[in-house]
Amino acid sequence: MKKAFTLIELLVALSIMALIMGLSLTAFDSTKKSARDGRRKADIESIRSALEIYRSDNSVYPANLNLLTPSYVTTIPTDPVATQSYVYSCTPPCYSYTLCATLEQVSGACGYVTRNP
Repeated sequence: MKKAFTLIELLVALSIMALIMGLSLTAFDSTKKSARDGRRKADIESIRSALEIYRSDNSVYPANLNLLTPSYVTTIPTDPVATQSYVYSCTPPCYSYTLCATLEQVSGACGYVTRNP
């Protein structure tokens, strides 16, 4: 008599493999979101640093981020997700500013820096 796997055994094995793959894909997606949020925070810090150097040279913050290039940063960082962008605002004469990036890990949260003298 030949020894072989029954249909039930094969279905159980396939179900277990599908469950493991589903769990690992969910964990991988969460890791990607966390990595993008880390990049956003690093980008915000880079922009913040350039803004502070600009202010020390000019006594005010720039009206827009494009004024930082190329003297203070080579390029303005862009959000890892093309549909989003970093938000910078200041009200002239720009003695303070708000810089914001939308985070993925915390639904609707905005990682931001607000600078008031």
